[in-house]
Amino acid sequence: MIQANSSPGQVYTDLNALQGIRKLGKEDQSAALMEVAKQFESMFVNMMLSSMRQANDVFKEDSLFSSPESGFYQQMYDQQLGLTLSSGQGMGLASVIHRQLLSSYGEQQAPQALDHSKLSDRLINKPTPQLRQAMADVEQILMDTPEQAEPQAASDVAQGEGGKGQQFASAEAFVAAVYPAAKPVAEQLGVDVRAIVAQAALETGWGRHMITDGAGRNSYNFFGIKADQRWSGPSVEVTTHEYRDGVAVKEKAQFRAYASLQHGLEDYAAFLQQNQRYQQAINQGLDGNDYGHALQRAGYATDPAYGDKIQRISNGDLLQQALKSLEADNG
Repeated sequence: MIQANSSPGQVYTDLNALQGIRKLGKEDQSAALMEVAKQFESMFVNMMLSSMRQANDVFKEDSLFSSPESGFYQQMYDQQLGLTLSSGQGMGLASVIHRQLLSSYGEQQAPQALDHSKLSDRLINKPTPQLRQAMADVEQILMDTPEQAEPQAASDVAQGEGGKGQQFASAEAFVAAVYPAAKPVAEQLGVDVRAIVAQAALETGWGRHMITDGAGRNSYNFFGIKADQRWSGPSVEVTTHEYRDGVAVKEKAQFRAYASLQHGLEDYAAFLQQNQRYQQAINQGLDGNDYGHALQRAGYATDPAYGDKIQRISNGDLLQQALKSLEADNG
């Protein structure tokens, strides 16, 4: 049985919701302000969902299920989901907004002390996956600060059997780390730095699928460089996707592992410079439109769409927005 909505504005296509809230305000001002607060909370939830969708845009590039129509209906779903999540008790943000609105427009009430005990117990005894990831991100940032950035011993470098794990919380965090470090490498190679960042984003899924060993240590291999007979350093064995006769297959392969992001970028530059077949890709002033195609023609990857993917990422909104955020943060 379908039940009618009990409060105004619970369907995002309801254009008369504002009138319903106004009518409610004549009868119960506090209840009307709560509905307004829920609308603000739903807007916040919708923005959060939108950011999460954008972080996964790179995975839509080759999806058979991705289309403008599916994106339109997904947006509709997210807007309704934001209202639904904000109904009832919601996420707690509406209550805070409601108290603020009451202090500004409603009857003055004595401030209520917040009970932090339940929240503290939850954080300490039952950390959520999001909290664990946030703690890991903070720990990684602390490890990467200049005061603590010391050369790692060989035993500290990722090696052995491993997999692929998330090392960056968002595309913005990925670009903030890779872009500044890639600039001198791009100048050394004579390539647009955005093209190099786009290649790293493709190879690692914006840092969400970095090669890591069994202990979770990062390999800092941003470019999928394999550990063949020319490599004598640490390596990590993971399952990778290759194209054989145009067909995607899964294979086990050894990949190079580095002590830091800087070491990984330096070896990437040396790898290209020391291989004769890549000379048409470097020192040519190529940008994201041509660099990936030049690497593909030289045999860098078996993916027949490798160049197209780097081009789309280089020109895509996700990279442009991340670069704008980085520029804003740097003033």
